[in-house]
Amino acid sequence: MKSENKILGKKGEKLAREYLEKMGYIIIETNFYCRFGEIDIIARYNDKLAFIEVKTRGQDVFGKPAESVDFIKRNRIYKVAEFYTYINELYDVPMSLDVIEVYVLESNKVRIAHIKNAIIDNPYATFFKKG
Repeated sequence: MKSENKILGKKGEKLAREYLEKMGYIIIETNFYCRFGEIDIIARYNDKLAFIEVKTRGQDVFGKPAESVDFIKRNRIYKVAEFYTYINELYDVPMSLDVIEVYVLESNKVRIAHIKNAIIDNPYATFFKKG
């Protein structure tokens, strides 16, 4: 079961990257990892930097995928984004913390929902210029 979820997750990330590129995003990094955690996609869109968490499901019986991004996961995403902005000296770049929900349904139909600024107002954030 675990490997099936991993395969579905990788497929979802690939579909999310393809979607973002069609929408005009430039993918900068995928699966960026540091000591604070990992972020699935870092992309640029116009003058904004987007940190994107991808959640993939085969169905939504157990709720929407974005609902699984709980307080702990949101804090990790903030910390990873802050670290990335620090090491790349991107303090003045507007940023967005997004979630992309990918549904891979029966008969391989795909539905994608891009929730921009889904992760907002972290009281511990220090580096962000919100865009």
